[in-house]
Amino acid sequence: MRVTIVGAGALGRIYGVRLATQGDDVTFVVRPERAGDVRPFVVEQVNGADRRDTLDRPRLAAEIPADADVILITVRFDQLVPRADLDGAAQRAAGGRSVADLLRGGPAAPAVVLTPLLPRQRADLEEAARRRITPAMPGVSGYLDERGVVRAWITELAPTLIDEEGGAPAERPPLEELARRLTSAGVPARLEPDVGAQNVATTTAFFPLIAAIDAGGGASALLENDGVLRTVIEATRESVALADRLGKVAPWTKLLLRFIGPLTLKPGVALVRLLAPEFLRFLDVHFGPKLHAQHLAMGATVLEMGRERGVSMPALERLLAHLGGHPRAR
Repeated sequence: MRVTIVGAGALGRIYGVRLATQGDDVTFVVRPERAGDVRPFVVEQVNGADRRDTLDRPRLAAEIPADADVILITVRFDQLVPRADLDGAAQRAAGGRSVADLLRGGPAAPAVVLTPLLPRQRADLEEAARRRITPAMPGVSGYLDERGVVRAWITELAPTLIDEEGGAPAERPPLEELARRLTSAGVPARLEPDVGAQNVATTTAFFPLIAAIDAGGGASALLENDGVLRTVIEATRESVALADRLGKVAPWTKLLLRFIGPLTLKPGVALVRLLAPEFLRFLDVHFGPKLHAQHLAMGATVLEMGRERGVSMPALERLLAHLGGHPRAR
């Protein structure tokens, strides 16, 4: 299968390296100045089989190949669509070209967005790209360590979900093949209905906890800041209330959110530090200042959805103010 991956960060590399390792034809679309990079891509699975895969010479390109069977988009939330209030982050994602530009100039292959995708951004992307896109929810997580190696968590308990109704009917066969190829590569995946709505609800419910790592200066430091911690817990309750109006939240998220409270967070983090200390490092590296622009853009959109649906979110407003304000949502 010919798979193009827009973005070569940790998420893109996990999917691309696994597919390439089993023989699929994978191209990574990167900024033009990075297209000549010859360094290998290495992915180490932290959990389970302790597997290590190396792609010695990843194929890098500045455009989506004309013969792509499917396109996976793995860039940040704030890089999906050109927005003047995001200081041109989307254009910088592809050396002056946005993801929408790349899709508009690319082949008519299914475009699967693995980035958290809220309604406004989906509508803007489809309008700018002049095509329908397929929402998906990644079932993997990972970060680039100091060696430039991706450390990854992959589990069957949270497979990659691809919206079976996201694109045109003719796109279903290549999406089914993609799910099969991912699963055979050790990245469980399947098609399901209403993944787009589940993605919106899950992202909304979980957003304050993600942004809190940035706001608190890391997971451990957050627990020592009682003021921010109380704000995060209140903001999470507000976001869950909004999420219930938006769609069905992923089961694992509901289970986790039940244990979010002033008396449970600290013992929970202590347990993670004991049993899986590297996961805390992943949280700090992946959801810290690196995603600051994404947190601000996503937070503004969540507030906008709250206003549209009559959900008051003062705690989330305080959390975003602690992050340094937020761009005005469209």
